[in-house]
Amino acid sequence: MAFRVEHCRKATEFFIKFNNGSKAYLQYAELPNRVLDFQHTVTPEDQQGKGVARVLVKEGLKYASDNKYLVQPTCWYVAKYLDGSSATDEEKQLDIRHKL
Repeated sequence: MAFRVEHCRKATEFFIKFNNGSKAYLQYAELPNRVLDFQHTVTPEDQQGKGVARVLVKEGLKYASDNKYLVQPTCWYVAKYLDGSSATDEEKQLDIRHKL
């Protein structure tokens, strides 16, 4: 299943709206020195286990890369993704934990 990820800079979130009106999202904050703090992911219960959070994280990382940001993975899911084997080397290079 393909998900359409949208980005709202004003709300500082990447999100996916579902037909039933629910929404999954990745919230972030912009920190000094071009760092995005990926703070929180939420997936509606009926969408869990379908790769929704992973799609949101990948889109957030793509945005960070395209716009020359590093990422602070405060959210446990983002940290787990970046620490796992699914993350590309390019995505892992965005992780500020590896720059300290």
